[in-house]
Amino acid sequence: MSSGDSSGRAMNFPTILKWMGYGTAILSFVAGVSGVVKVVSDRAEARRQVESLLASEQIQLDGHDYAAAWQTLERAAKVDAGSVRVQKAQEDLAMAWLENIRAEGDQRFSDITEKVDPVLTRGITAAKMPARRADLMAHLGWSYFLRSREGAGGLDPAASYADAVRNDPNNPYAEAMWGHWILWNNGDAIAEAERHFSNALASNRQRSFVRGMQISALLNRHDDATEEEVVRVADDIRKEGGSISPDVKRRIFSMYYGKLIPPDQKTADFVRAVPPAEHLATFRWLFDSLELPDSESMLRQGYLSILEEAGGQVDEARKGYDALRKKLAGQPGSLLTAAETGSRRLGATGR
Repeated sequence: MSSGDSSGRAMNFPTILKWMGYGTAILSFVAGVSGVVKVVSDRAEARRQVESLLASEQIQLDGHDYAAAWQTLERAAKVDAGSVRVQKAQEDLAMAWLENIRAEGDQRFSDITEKVDPVLTRGITAAKMPARRADLMAHLGWSYFLRSREGAGGLDPAASYADAVRNDPNNPYAEAMWGHWILWNNGDAIAEAERHFSNALASNRQRSFVRGMQISALLNRHDDATEEEVVRVADDIRKEGGSISPDVKRRIFSMYYGKLIPPDQKTADFVRAVPPAEHLATFRWLFDSLELPDSESMLRQGYLSILEEAGGQVDEARKGYDALRKKLAGQPGSLLTAAETGSRRLGATGR
């Protein structure tokens, strides 16, 4: 072999190594790019999954299927544990579930609070806005209240409500739940509870929730003072353009029998809980469109006639009493007695 050939081979060896290095670098680069593409693709897929799960959860939440919605968000958290949107959705769901909690069958409130309490606590720690932190604190206090109903000791809902109000003065959830707590423990403290409900309304947030909590708290009591307050609150809700659910309307309707049939010394105070004309307007707003069986429809007519008489609508009251007397003829009872007494009273006055 000539010296020239040997020299050429020697000179090519470094070149070969260099090209091998280039190849390795290219392969590494391609592998790196592929890895980046995969990471980006995986993240995009995770985002798509989370978006889909959040959309499903919203539908379930709108349908009040809180347990299914909770499971959906648990799946979303497994896809992206650090998602701020998922965490916020969990917090919102926890609060909504507590506001509308139902324990069915063998289920206990604590079966639900055990799920939601860690989410509320995490949210309280992470919240940057005082109002958000206070909302979560208030709902944690509500969870304590529910657990206390099952006999759990050492829980102080009022302390959580107070902490919430320190973070966000007049927080609607904390103040409304605080007013409820006061009435739950002391039905005589109407003025103190009213102060908290008024603070909640002053926030100009969640007015429907506040009024619902107020009515429910009052209806949990069964005494003259709180039942008169129910009429005042319902009258305010009517004038505010608010609404009351049919279930709550039925609970309010059930108050009237003991107050008006038969009338007694406390009837006048109940009728005049608000000016009689306003009471009549509120009664009609509450119950005119409420579907009732025949027996309760006749009660509604009796109550209406009593309120019409008190409000100065004497002709309407007389017609109502007379119609009831005809319907109830031969069916003795307190409603027939009230109708007959009303007819005699209005007839005896010559009006």
